[in-house]
Amino acid sequence: MLAVIAAVLTSCGTTNGLTKAEQQAQITQQVVNAVEARQYTIAVDWMKPLGGMARHVSSNYELKINGDEVDSYLPYMGEAYRVPYGGGKGLNFKGKIENYKMVKSTSNRLVIEFDVNNQEDYYHYRIDLFTNGKAVIDVIAQDHDAISFDGEMIF
Repeated sequence: MLAVIAAVLTSCGTTNGLTKAEQQAQITQQVVNAVEARQYTIAVDWMKPLGGMARHVSSNYELKINGDEVDSYLPYMGEAYRVPYGGGKGLNFKGKIENYKMVKSTSNRLVIEFDVNNQEDYYHYRIDLFTNGKAVIDVIAQDHDAISFDGEMIF
């Protein structure tokens, strides 16, 4: 009986032959490699509008960074101060990244900032990306209320 319990407890600490520490080190390396290559996608599952309640989003919303381009497919709730006739694109657009900066803020967090200018607005993105793959995305626009998103990097 003790041998069975020991075997179960030993197998709980490992998956695919890796310990939890080894798994975390592997994820950390994947996060760092993706950010340095500027090739990553963050899937969003929560949005937090300015002055509103956080809401779970169930679609496939995401933010993709591909070199010097961003593909922003994010929901938006908030006040818009200037909107094109017909409502505009909101945060659903592809654009050229300007002023890309990445700083290692703490031992387990990277801060990424960049700007995007399209026909509708000027956007400043700030991504707090943790080495476990979790992310917080803040979007500040010139003609829209700010909004935040929670998500996770897709590998």
